[in-house]
Amino acid sequence: MMKLSAMCSIKRTDPANSSSNNATFDINDESERLHILIVDESCHDNTVIKEWSEVYAGDRTGNNLSRKRRIEKVPSLMRRAHEGDNQEYNPRVVSLGPYHHGKQELQLAENLKHSILPKFISGSGKQFDDFYNKVLEVIDDVRSCYVEGSTSDYNDQEFAEMMLLDSCFLLYYIECMSNRRLEIWEFVHHMGMFAAKYILSDLFLLENQLPLQLLEALMSERFKEDERGGMIENFFAVMFAKAPPPRSKHSISRREDEKQPLHLLEALRTILLSNYDEDKQRIQSSLFPSGRKELPICDVKEYIRSSIRPVTELQAKGIQFKRSNSVSLKDIKFNSKCFYGQLSLPPRIINAQTKTIYSNLIAYEMCPSTPNDCGITSYISFMKSLICQPEDVRELRSKNILINCLGNDEEVVKMFKDIITYDLQKFGIYDQVRKDIQNHYNNKMKTWMAELIHKYFSSPWTVVAFFAATSLLILSFLQSYFTISPTHH
Repeated sequence: MMKLSAMCSIKRTDPANSSSNNATFDINDESERLHILIVDESCHDNTVIKEWSEVYAGDRTGNNLSRKRRIEKVPSLMRRAHEGDNQEYNPRVVSLGPYHHGKQELQLAENLKHSILPKFISGSGKQFDDFYNKVLEVIDDVRSCYVEGSTSDYNDQEFAEMMLLDSCFLLYYIECMSNRRLEIWEFVHHMGMFAAKYILSDLFLLENQLPLQLLEALMSERFKEDERGGMIENFFAVMFAKAPPPRSKHSISRREDEKQPLHLLEALRTILLSNYDEDKQRIQSSLFPSGRKELPICDVKEYIRSSIRPVTELQAKGIQFKRSNSVSLKDIKFNSKCFYGQLSLPPRIINAQTKTIYSNLIAYEMCPSTPNDCGITSYISFMKSLICQPEDVRELRSKNILINCLGNDEEVVKMFKDIITYDLQKFGIYDQVRKDIQNHYNNKMKTWMAELIHKYFSSPWTVVAFFAATSLLILSFLQSYFTISPTHH
């Protein structure tokens, strides 16, 4: 977060000297400059939007990408937004890394870590010192992955022991899950079913991450290359109830064309968004082809008007829903046909861990040293627009787009409602989909037939009544015809 020195000055542009009704605040120091633009909705001066677009474009390509990546903490503003309820961000049963280490309520898992460590090492044919020394080799790099000062209370020996215990616990759990080994029940036997069910969600807390660099170093000691290849990918495949993806396409630990994810949560985001990074430049260039392009005020208003309607309302306009063939959250497409439209959505499993995982993925995207493309945030905002009532969930379930493991559709509605997206979905990866849906929605020629069917034939009884009335009308016509014009032989 940018710190302003005491020499900073705040000045307000005099409205009398401006043709617009906007206030621009400049905050300047020797190294930073922040523009805050307050736009009056009634303003039609495109120069204001031009200034805003320049600031926005500069921020999108700013210095945040040059900062050292690290395992962040949840921004304090986000914690305050949850009004004291931070269960989605704090571990319930197990701590990984230094941020929550030593908490008394997590002691049960600490005891389990000490029993898992020798079991994990024994399968390698090596000694404890081999693994411990492996951690010491990368200890400085591991320290630098955490927020400054968060590891200062530990000397190298203490920090290495903590990271070894935590890493072996995590890798043992991943191995059991990815290979569907019966040893997974060891967690249940030691902690109980209620506590063990929270382990999975604890692994994906933003403040509960371990560097993948460390995990790979230990995996190289524990597993043969063919055994460790794709283990984390298999773990994700089990989470999604899907077949493991080919390593040539979705390998987490071998990606030459992009930066390796720093931790497990970032790796999950990489899988969920799939090829989104390849499309980011195209998306940004479509917004600002020259890097700093004027954005007309009419486009902003058009965006406001093109907010997505709920599923049932879109159905009334003839828009059908289809399950897409991939798990990538960016695989949302809309096709407009002659008299109907088709919206394809990726399948999602909704379970007890879903809210926690998505909340922490959003928290990850809100951090200053992470990509500011808001891909996960945009997806959740899109789904929040689609899902407003249980009937919306029921329709998506019927198309196998949502697999509801929560018990009832009302809980799914509440889950999406409770995930806070901070209204940061603008200029996301679904803008073209939103626009296409809105164009179809506004096209009377394409929607009139759907509206007619939805209004008059939405239930079997109305269909029966229609055919009965039509038959009666035809019979009445025939009776009148033969009465007026009797047949002569």
